Amino acid sequence: MAHNNACFSLNDPVIRPGSIGLKRFLTALLLVTVSASAFSGKLFLSGGGYDDKNTDLFVNGLRKATGKDAAFIPNITSIRNCNTDWAVTVCPRVAVVSSSKVDYATGLDAFTNDIVDVDGNLKRGYLNLFQTHGFTAQFITTHVDNYTQHSFSGNAAGDANIAILNQADVVWFTGGDQSKIARSWLLDTGNDSPLAATLRARWNNGNGNIVIAGDSAGNHIINNTMHGGGVSYGYVYFGANLQNKAITGWQQFGDTREGTTALRYFDNGVTMKGLGFMPAGLLSDTHFDARSGRLGRLAATLRHMSLTQGLGVDENTGVLVDTGASTAKVFGNGTLTVVDMAGASYNAGSTFLASGLRVSLLSQGDTYQYTSKTVTTAKASITRPYYASYYDSADIFSSFETSKSLTRLVDQTPLSNIGTAPAPVYSTNPKYPLTAPAVKVKFTKDSQTKGFFSNGKYTVVKALVQIY
Repeated sequence: MAHNNACFSLNDPVIRPGSIGLKRFLTALLLVTVSASAFSGKLFLSGGGYDDKNTDLFVNGLRKATGKDAAFIPNITSIRNCNTDWAVTVCPRVAVVSSSKVDYATGLDAFTNDIVDVDGNLKRGYLNLFQTHGFTAQFITTHVDNYTQHSFSGNAAGDANIAILNQADVVWFTGGDQSKIARSWLLDTGNDSPLAATLRARWNNGNGNIVIAGDSAGNHIINNTMHGGGVSYGYVYFGANLQNKAITGWQQFGDTREGTTALRYFDNGVTMKGLGFMPAGLLSDTHFDARSGRLGRLAATLRHMSLTQGLGVDENTGVLVDTGASTAKVFGNGTLTVVDMAGASYNAGSTFLASGLRVSLLSQGDTYQYTSKTVTTAKASITRPYYASYYDSADIFSSFETSKSLTRLVDQTPLSNIGTAPAPVYSTNPKYPLTAPAVKVKFTKDSQTKGFFSNGKYTVVKALVQIY
């Protein structure tokens, strides 16, 4: 069998001798310890770029998390699966929040209308998208051009939005610009608007009676403090030093400390107050390996925020976070990258340098228990590596190179892979100086590192990572 080092997506089937003619009968399970809690709130983190027909994400993940109408199997081709009257429907009721869009009209259009994309594919508006997966949806109207009314009580629009939140089984924050969500839902001080206070009251009421979900920007807003902008190399180059932006600074969601024409504005990142539903100590990121490799970005942000664990959700992937069990379970076609900084050490200098990171890669069906830091997988243990050679990436912060480096690591004989991240080259200013260093990322397997594989998908547990 011929091999090559071409970049691949983990959504594609992987053929290896261990999966042809020789089935592994050993089920690999790293058992989790479930912590008891009186409150079992659920978050659903989507990494963006989802396929409208991803039933594992929408039905097996999000819909079943509500516990409503679980026996019904939606007809994926139908936009009439559910009664639209929330007073009588047995389907889960989803409140769609498009506050990430540029204005109310754009958000309403995204909710109401299907479109045909440039490739000729039908893309459902949120109303019909959720109907195909067995939900009934209503629209939250608040956006940056109307929030002074629509996020407050005492007027028809604001009162209607509050009433929807009080009935919803799911609140789904859409993709777009997370700073616009913050501006629409929070006061200038960062405190809750009446609309945000309504959602928080539902969440604090407990008993698992609401699922707060977010896609891309909507995922970010769930964080206690969210981050955004920039690229991995920029976060490392500027020393894991992010600018904190006030809610009132939402229109310039970039590091403006050197102005809006500077390289720092485009390639470094910023932080801003989020809605604060993520468990303490965790930070999520999105489009994780599909969009220019965000391992460096997440690691640097964790360092900046003094947090120890990051959940990097890739595209077409959903992660159900059960706060009662302290677990994160993967649905869909992509991966969840878990970055654990608890054992990391850092070198002094103007760039971000770190060693002792532990990075795991989970795929469909896997579960991460974030208090005990253990992984549960039903995939077969890799006991005989397939590859005889190492894989060194020439551009580790490009799409899917982190995933490839990790999966190759646990399925090869050599003990390490080294990826290089050269400074990005831009055709116009602002540009990196010619002296900008190449960043190296070393992936090593040791006694803590485990690998699993079944049906074309890998699980990687606790690879040792160094950024230098």
